[in-house]
Amino acid sequence: MVEGHTATIGTFKLGKDEPIRVQTMYDSPIPHGQEELLSLLKRLGTLQSMGCDIIRFSYPSDEDHQAFLWLCKHSPMPVVADIHFDYKMALAAIECGCQKIRINPGNIGARWKVDEIVKSAKDHEVAIRIGLNSGSLPKGTEPMPVLMVNSAMDYLSWFEQANFFNSVVSLKASDVETTYQANLLFSEKCGYPLHLGVTEAGSVVSSVIRSTWALGRLLSQGIGNTLRISITGDIETEVQAGVELLRTLGLRKGGIRIVSCPRCGRHSFDSQGFLQSVEKDLLTIDKDLTVAIMGCQVNGPGEASHADIAITGIGKSVFLYEKGKLSREVSVESAKEALLEAIDNAK
Repeated sequence: MVEGHTATIGTFKLGKDEPIRVQTMYDSPIPHGQEELLSLLKRLGTLQSMGCDIIRFSYPSDEDHQAFLWLCKHSPMPVVADIHFDYKMALAAIECGCQKIRINPGNIGARWKVDEIVKSAKDHEVAIRIGLNSGSLPKGTEPMPVLMVNSAMDYLSWFEQANFFNSVVSLKASDVETTYQANLLFSEKCGYPLHLGVTEAGSVVSSVIRSTWALGRLLSQGIGNTLRISITGDIETEVQAGVELLRTLGLRKGGIRIVSCPRCGRHSFDSQGFLQSVEKDLLTIDKDLTVAIMGCQVNGPGEASHADIAITGIGKSVFLYEKGKLSREVSVESAKEALLEAIDNAK
């Protein structure tokens, strides 16, 4: 096996000493109309500004060919095609210009079909992610993490026999410990890049907790090169969670760090509502700043003094702080505009 291998996805490289990339998967069928495609392109731009690096689409049908071809050409970030069962769809997606495909060789069918995909990927310089979930593995008597790793190693050997090394591996389970152990074991045996994730992790709270527990332990040991926080919910939330995990671990710099208080009976300013109104704007700003949004006189002034920019509401008054110092009093109605203006002017 190749040790310390690097995979290439468009302009990105995955491997040791390379940045850890955040990705998500588009949550609807690929639209075919031009207006809908332009709307999707705008959404992709927003995801990218939030910190998303790679976007994956299901590619299940020839009917998606023209739309997917257009997306591969215009997407602001590398495009991955998610393929199941039909090797011809993988070949078509590669011809469309995607930078990576995700397959489970075990559900593609005969070995020669997998070989055809590998040959085309090699000819077009497209990466392949071997995506193995605990629910779609060959039969075996080994413990699940071992079965997952052994299956991945077998498939990698197929690829290597074809002189193909532009591979990424993902080993996912809905069980957190299985996910952790499988990736830990694989990292001890093999140097191919790993895409991390806990599959079918649930809604926002359960998914973020489960994913953080599994992925945080792996990443803190230097294991993992890309990640997805799979959430039953908005893909924007997936990106936000992935970026925040990397920032918390010190693996990604930049962006707005939001400090906000949980609302309690003392609140005299609706910090919760204000954060909801401004959060989407904050998440798309590429400045390394701490922004505090506080709702009462207990912690508000103190947190404001430690933030780069802060909004603190006390009674009917709202105060804007910059670099820890009171800048001015603003109205509730103009607080959002004042905050965004201060961020825009911050150096």
